[in-house]
Amino acid sequence: MKAAPPWQTWLFLLATASAILSMGIIQPDLTAQAFILVALVAVFGLPHGALDLPIAQKLWPLEGWRGTLRFSTLYLGIAGLVLIFWIIAPGAALVAFLAYSSVHFSADWDDSPAILRWTGGIATIAAPALFHRHEVMQIFGYLAPPSSAEPVATGLAALGVAALIGLAGALALRSDLRGRAALEQGTLWVAALSLAPILYFVVYFCALHSVRHMTEALDWTKDRRTAAWTAVLLSGLTVVAAGVASMLIRASDPISIEDTISKTVFIGLAALTVPHMLLVDRFQRHARRNPA
Repeated sequence: MKAAPPWQTWLFLLATASAILSMGIIQPDLTAQAFILVALVAVFGLPHGALDLPIAQKLWPLEGWRGTLRFSTLYLGIAGLVLIFWIIAPGAALVAFLAYSSVHFSADWDDSPAILRWTGGIATIAAPALFHRHEVMQIFGYLAPPSSAEPVATGLAALGVAALIGLAGALALRSDLRGRAALEQGTLWVAALSLAPILYFVVYFCALHSVRHMTEALDWTKDRRTAAWTAVLLSGLTVVAAGVASMLIRASDPISIEDTISKTVFIGLAALTVPHMLLVDRFQRHARRNPA
């Protein structure tokens, strides 16, 4: 696997430092954080997932509009099954979402030794719970029943302790691990300590994960301009769909705006992450065998 370029590490450090400084001055409440989440995920987060169609077109011979339609139907069908699962069993769906998100996010350190992949993957979802367990529990309460939200938040906090001890132990025992991956994960922990959980997620998801995946995908795609415009178009359609979903949620159940946004963004991300993760795993295995 080709190593990630150094500028991504420095971008993440700069974004984290800027967020800590800005949020320390502004101190947004939960509603303001929810709007920040929507704006930044829409602009910087969604395009990396919207590259899935160009990736699929290179992986398989999706000839003409019929091939594209078959892929899109399968992709959205998987996402729909995830939504149904969340409606039927929200507690189990939340646990599954966090578990596969950890595995998916660990690929941000795919060029690093296994210990750093796993400490990073766990930290991305568990670090905020270690320092802000009650806030994490409140957010989870929008996504699942309180009987599930509390034990999941507590379990994540315990995983966070394990990931932090694992990272510190690995760095203490092996000097060869003290590189950019360790610096990025150290920055993750600083962000988790200093920022509210939603803002932490925004910084990590937009300034490291999305940037890293989108750069890798564009480097591997031959027609970068078409891929980029396709990503912009699909991101716009996703934002419109999310807006419609938010209005339907509010119409069927008059809940708070942060509750509505949390349901729309996180459950929507969960639904889209499953087919995205399956495709990205195939893409990364293919990219290792056929480097650009």
